[in-house]
Amino acid sequence: MKFNPFKLQVPLAAGGISLMAFNYLQFAVPHGKGLIKLTDIPWDRLTTGQTFLYLPLIGIMAALILVNFIATIVLLKSFISWCFDKNEYEGWLNGPPTQGVGIFIPFASLSMTANVIFAPLGFFLPTVSSNMQSLMVPGLIFYGFLWVFVFKYEFKFLKIWLTKPLDSTKLTFVWLTDVFAIGLVNLTGTGIASMAHNKVVASIAAFSALVALSFGVFLLFAKLGYLIFLMLKSAELPQKPVQPAFFLMIPISCLYGISLDKLTIFAETYFKLDMNAVSFFLINFSYVIAIGWGIFTIYLISDYFKKFFYKSEFAAPQWAMV
Repeated sequence: MKFNPFKLQVPLAAGGISLMAFNYLQFAVPHGKGLIKLTDIPWDRLTTGQTFLYLPLIGIMAALILVNFIATIVLLKSFISWCFDKNEYEGWLNGPPTQGVGIFIPFASLSMTANVIFAPLGFFLPTVSSNMQSLMVPGLIFYGFLWVFVFKYEFKFLKIWLTKPLDSTKLTFVWLTDVFAIGLVNLTGTGIASMAHNKVVASIAAFSALVALSFGVFLLFAKLGYLIFLMLKSAELPQKPVQPAFFLMIPISCLYGISLDKLTIFAETYFKLDMNAVSFFLINFSYVIAIGWGIFTIYLISDYFKKFFYKSEFAAPQWAMV
């Protein structure tokens, strides 16, 4: 099978699930200030239920960290080679809008790997968790690299979409991939803003992330509104292979909510503002949207699951369910 950028959804999904396991342990297990570590788990005081829950979570986290790193190395090498194939690269970018936005997946995946290093990897390796502040400047440089490329491609596509005829009949929720990537890349930026002890580093990350997230929110409303308008106008769902892309709104909602919430931590730390109410609203509102959209999507594409999913061949939009 020929390479395409959507293949980097493999390390992206693996990293995302390892991060989910880490976040559960972060909030479920009492520990000191900062991110939880393996040594923080009081094995001798856990109930039988907790032991049987935490052990699989830790095993899953460890396994998927390895999948994330190995798949990133293998697929990133292919992605770089693919970018130097002018015919493939230019043909992909100038293809249908729902194809071209796949170029954002590698940058979203790299951002996920950065978050895996900051959190799940530090859970297992004390050398990482105890030297977190030394990672802030390299992390900021890496985040800046992702930030520049995301905006580079976003402006490139905006120019294409505004200066060439847009075939609206081929637009699906896959078109929101760039919005998803903006949210995930800036999860790294807001993570640095909330964790960095150096005010200059934290401020640069916070300002850059706020700019990008504001742009992402605008893009989300513009694209989502247009997609809903097209659906209402056509009075039918997209073709079945791309219907799982409806689920893409769930991580988008969570990513933007969590990212903006991390900016409230920055505001509390460096400006001594009371952001508890704002933080409560951002997290709860984003998760209410995510849960509501998930229930709505399952109902909307119920025929996809009943009559198509189990006998269908693999399609890239199915990763949206992961």
